[in-house]
Amino acid sequence: MANTVADEDLMTTRSFDADPTHVVALPDGRRVHRDHAAHEAVIAPRLETVRDGVWSLVGNGLSNQTFVRVPEGIVAIDTGESVEEMREALRRLREVDASPIVGVLYTHFHYVEGTAAILEEPGRADPLPVIGHEGIAGNRERATAEIGPAYARGLVEQFAIALPPDGPDASLHVGLGRFSRNPAHAPFTRGHLPVTHPLRGTGGTFRLGGALVEWAHAPRDADDSVNYRFADLELCVHNSVWPALFNVYAIRVEEYRDPRVLLAGIEGILRWDPVYLVGAHGPSISGRAEVRRRATRYRDSIQFLWDQTVRGINKGWTTGELASRVRLPALYDEDYLTSERYGVAEHHVRQIHAGLRGWFDGDEAALFPL
Repeated sequence: MANTVADEDLMTTRSFDADPTHVVALPDGRRVHRDHAAHEAVIAPRLETVRDGVWSLVGNGLSNQTFVRVPEGIVAIDTGESVEEMREALRRLREVDASPIVGVLYTHFHYVEGTAAILEEPGRADPLPVIGHEGIAGNRERATAEIGPAYARGLVEQFAIALPPDGPDASLHVGLGRFSRNPAHAPFTRGHLPVTHPLRGTGGTFRLGGALVEWAHAPRDADDSVNYRFADLELCVHNSVWPALFNVYAIRVEEYRDPRVLLAGIEGILRWDPVYLVGAHGPSISGRAEVRRRATRYRDSIQFLWDQTVRGINKGWTTGELASRVRLPALYDEDYLTSERYGVAEHHVRQIHAGLRGWFDGDEAALFPL
């Protein structure tokens, strides 16, 4: 395996910090871990100018909205979770550029509910081309119908929706964004527009607004995730590198996210070797060497969890032993990209075990528990 660590170096978990001096009280009364407080600056609201003609709106909701100027106008990438959210993104765009919207790209099915706001835009393409993976429609149906009740309950649990709005127990942010849904966007009108040009297969190219766009199927937290490359702009827009350690397992309950599959998407970004990396979540990264360095570290964090979990399975460790013994080395806490500010490693290693071997971990007492 790529990474090997002595057993004695794997014996503590970093998921919870028992040092009370690391808890800080914020001016509004909330009590949080100091690193959780620091992460608020990472996802703070702002319109980033990534390079000339590329903007990413961070902090408007749980996801970013990204805009890329191409020869015939603006391509919008991801539209958030409501018409109101996308209207705000378009308002911010119009502060810096007046070009018409010529098309929409979806990175995956989670943030596609605000697209109808673009229909209110003067001069936009008519009909409006919407490009995304062919699996988006099926995943939207699954999440709202077949497993809808469980999925909705899981969102409440994962994103702390039931916590009070203020006081010591109030939520500060939810890791990938400031909110699960920004309260400023109420009443959260759904305005999904279906994909008009579905992407099938593993990758290829298409033209949109006079620009040649390369795409690669890159399953991630959704099996319909797609990464996009604008070669002329040396730009990659993606859903592969998040502003926190990737959630192999999200506690809202999702299908198995196999690290062997996830890693391929990051490897694809590294092969593209972009100068600008813009994600579905969090700040952009600029500079070819910086993108390569940090994307490589992100890849390695997932590879490490896979390697050491498989190693522990082969040594006969139970899921409890895996959760307590496999942890990320401290070097991954040096960058918010690989820090446990969203999901935690002990959950991820349990899920890797479940994905590989099912729920039975070799502990006979678990076969027929009292």
